Amino acid sequence: MKITLTTLTLKQFFSVGNEQFLIPAYQRRYAWGERQQRELFDDIRLLPSGDTHLLGTVLFLSDTHKPGINQLELVDGQQRVTTITILIRVLARRFEREEDSDAALELSKLLQCKGVDRKAQTKLQLGDLDHGDYVRVMDAGDTSEMENECLANAYKYIAEWVDGLSVDQLNEFHHKLLNCASIIRLDVGAAKDAYKLFETINNRGLRLKPTDIIKNFLLGHASSLPVGTLDKVKDDWRKLIVALDGLDSDDFFRQWLAGKLHRKVTKTKLVSDFKAYYLRHVQEAESMTEFLSSTIKDDAEEDGGDEDVAIMGDDDEAAEESIKIKKVKLTTFAKALRLSAERYSELLRCKTGSAKVNRHIANLWRIKAFQAFTWLLDMFGREGLDEKIQVRLLTALEAFMMRRHICEKRSNELETIFAGLTGIADKGYESAVLEILRDHTPDDEEFQSSFALFPFVPAVIDRARYALEMFEYKAIGHKNEYYLAEPDELELEHIIPKAADKASTKKDFGDWPSYLGEGWRVKHTKMLHRIGNMTLLADELNVVASNNPFLAKRKEYAKSNIRLTNELAAFGLFKFKQVEDRSKAFAKLAVTLWRV
Repeated sequence: MKITLTTLTLKQFFSVGNEQFLIPAYQRRYAWGERQQRELFDDIRLLPSGDTHLLGTVLFLSDTHKPGINQLELVDGQQRVTTITILIRVLARRFEREEDSDAALELSKLLQCKGVDRKAQTKLQLGDLDHGDYVRVMDAGDTSEMENECLANAYKYIAEWVDGLSVDQLNEFHHKLLNCASIIRLDVGAAKDAYKLFETINNRGLRLKPTDIIKNFLLGHASSLPVGTLDKVKDDWRKLIVALDGLDSDDFFRQWLAGKLHRKVTKTKLVSDFKAYYLRHVQEAESMTEFLSSTIKDDAEEDGGDEDVAIMGDDDEAAEESIKIKKVKLTTFAKALRLSAERYSELLRCKTGSAKVNRHIANLWRIKAFQAFTWLLDMFGREGLDEKIQVRLLTALEAFMMRRHICEKRSNELETIFAGLTGIADKGYESAVLEILRDHTPDDEEFQSSFALFPFVPAVIDRARYALEMFEYKAIGHKNEYYLAEPDELELEHIIPKAADKASTKKDFGDWPSYLGEGWRVKHTKMLHRIGNMTLLADELNVVASNNPFLAKRKEYAKSNIRLTNELAAFGLFKFKQVEDRSKAFAKLAVTLWRV
């Protein structure tokens, strides 16, 4: 491995006029927050006079320099370098306002590179998802239309900190930044060496997300294979990152791998489990000798000593002894991984192409059924399951999750249950899935009693809204002709209000404490969040306070087109007894609605 190591001040680091730092599209997006940005700023600001500060290492994949602009792939250090360039831009603008044109021009030149044609380009080129936002920051500081909040906030925070400096402090900070802060620059010519060194620099990945380590693992191996392999794997990785933008990519890999291994995969074991799976299923992995010794072994040691030294878990190895594993080429593996990421994104974003499927998945979000996506990713990747089967299984899943949540069953069992569903054979698939779900579903008696008493507190209020919508559809004999409005147009109404004793409540809606009677406060705490005290209402109440506040509300309920709300107009009074009775009635109905 040939490495060129150079220690440079920031002024030297940015001053080579025909170098452009390229952050490839397959890299993660800019993700530093205020804490990391402030630490970098303060490291410079608080540096004692005459002292120096090391900002760490950056790793470039570079070739022999040629005339024109030389693009250096920034393998490690992208968050730091991006933040520093924003800091330099903010400083340049401050000097412009101070009418110090020399300092402003000096800083601006550091952020440019030029080729033979002498046309200026940005010194740093970010990946597809972030570069547009980055250009907005560097050109005009306009953050109003930016998608990456981390980039927008970086400019906002740094501008505030720089503006808080006096002129003397500004000049001192400028000098320290360019002349006293240094970076260790590592240039590596071969891709395979760059990816291997990347993992070494990051101390076996301790400060990296699992996604970054997996990326490095895949690209590092691809770089050692015949020409063209690395480019294909990079392209699939770029598309994977684009598909997962805005989602937690670590969750994807954990749930995808759980579906492949048919068992729960924890975040702490994700990387080692992924590498072990890769070794068993990718043809070219047989040649991974030196690369394996520097990755798999490290992960095994990091995860807890002798107990985890084996590359492949005992259960995985035993399960595969009787199965002839069909190995695939790395490019095939990378493409399949990318397609799974795209499917995962469609599922989580409710964009499957089927309105019925999307509605059911949206219901799962409201119920809080994230663990189920391990199974859904596998299920929607199977051939031969038409929309009718998918909808039936999703309906059963809603019932399963509602019953378990309402009965407060252990949520950590769910990942094991859903991972197990991914191992079911295609033949008799639907009936086999339903049988397993039923084995882990609370019975009618437990569900009914729990539902009547369940507190739908703010943390699970979407679950209450979902339940009320399902009750409404049942009441009107829903025929899929129309659906209730979205949550931002349809409020969940507490019939007995949450702040019953507030002066504003009494002024607007009447004296609820007097209406509810002696000892109301204890009962209010107990009954407020039960389903019987809730209904759906499209508009804000237009009521006039009265001595009987429920009667004032009742007049508005009578105007509603929602059956459940309209029926409240038939109540002569509504106190805690009515909450209890209505909760029991809903619970009885719930048993018939949510049945696996």
